[in-house]
Amino acid sequence: MKKWIIKEDETIADIQIEVFGKDEKELFENISDAFTSVITSPGKLSAAKEVSLKLAAKNIPELVFLFTEKLIYLKDVKQVLFKKGVFQCMFTQKGWTLYGLLSGQKIAEDLPTKIDIKAITRHKFSVVKNGYYKATLVFDL
Repeated sequence: MKKWIIKEDETIADIQIEVFGKDEKELFENISDAFTSVITSPGKLSAAKEVSLKLAAKNIPELVFLFTEKLIYLKDVKQVLFKKGVFQCMFTQKGWTLYGLLSGQKIAEDLPTKIDIKAITRHKFSVVKNGYYKATLVFDL
């Protein structure tokens, strides 16, 4: 199974990607990888800076949306992109909690960038599970 793909010609002035995962942990790993790969080459990043996070939501789709917003926030405000992430998801009566440890680096002038993701949209957003997770994400550029 592929980790993620870019869907060509699906949106105008946006980029649509589909991200896959056999479970919640792999889905969030692949979302992080896809996000960084759309912006730059992850191989060019070091893993010198670590950021931990904890997010809570009623369901996995909401958690995916919040996580993606957090990646955008960290990129824009903290000027950090991530090479890799380690995740754990837990379900309780209150819903889902995502714990993550992201490793990456500050965005430097010499870091080659392809495009800049400005926001995630609700347009075409979905997360479905049919034996594996498939998340459809559309980003404003």
